Amino acid sequence: MKKTIALLGTVLMTSALFAEMTGYDIVKKADEVPSPKTSSSTATLTIHSKKGNDRIREVIMKSKEYGDVTKEVIVFTTPKDVAGVGYLMFDYPEDAAGNKKDSDNWLYMPAMKKTRRIAASGSEGEGSFMGTDFTYEDMGDRALSKDDYNLLGSESVDGVGCWKIEAVSKAGTEKDPRRVVYIGKEDYLLYKAEFYDRQNNLHRILTCADFSTVEGYKSAKTMKMENVQSGTWSLIQTKDVIYNADNIDDSLFTVAALEKGRIR
Repeated sequence: MKKTIALLGTVLMTSALFAEMTGYDIVKKADEVPSPKTSSSTATLTIHSKKGNDRIREVIMKSKEYGDVTKEVIVFTTPKDVAGVGYLMFDYPEDAAGNKKDSDNWLYMPAMKKTRRIAASGSEGEGSFMGTDFTYEDMGDRALSKDDYNLLGSESVDGVGCWKIEAVSKAGTEKDPRRVVYIGKEDYLLYKAEFYDRQNNLHRILTCADFSTVEGYKSAKTMKMENVQSGTWSLIQTKDVIYNADNIDDSLFTVAALEKGRIR
């Protein structure tokens, strides 16, 4: 009987703690989930057209944390027409005041033998990433301070209990100024996100699935972005994941490495 009462007390205390959490609190905890110092993987990218045709791309992805900046590089390896195309991103954290510097981004196109800067926000940042339903902005981390948050309640995503949180852009100038995100109650990972356009119509749906744990870090192996308005979708299937490796050379995270085709 005493154990039952103690267990009931624990449940009530936990429920009270969750009841006090705001949408911002939950999103902040999700943003603070530990990540590996380095990451290396390959992925298959499937781009599904409105006509039902699929284009398959293979990519290499590497990232490394440097304290005040996380550097990430993505290089396409196949098919031949996109082989060597590379994307380099430097992502910066928020400071104590909640301010976040926009990421620095470079896109290298070997056919043109040219590297160009990509704006992290605005019309260029909202543009399609390599013909996919993901945007350049989707590839980086959005500053928490850009949005207002509202906890809408709880909902299950593929059997996982999630917090359902509305995030509304303070600027309101983006193509998708409103998002609804579903964050796991136990692990604070993102399981789903809905993007709404300026007319508040559902535009895109991101679904994260096939979660696995490598070196103590849990992450989704598949991410699907569906454009419900155009009837297209893009799927990223990650494999060969290695975390905290010591052999990732710093020189790989440079424009010169992209241009010389050093990333393999």
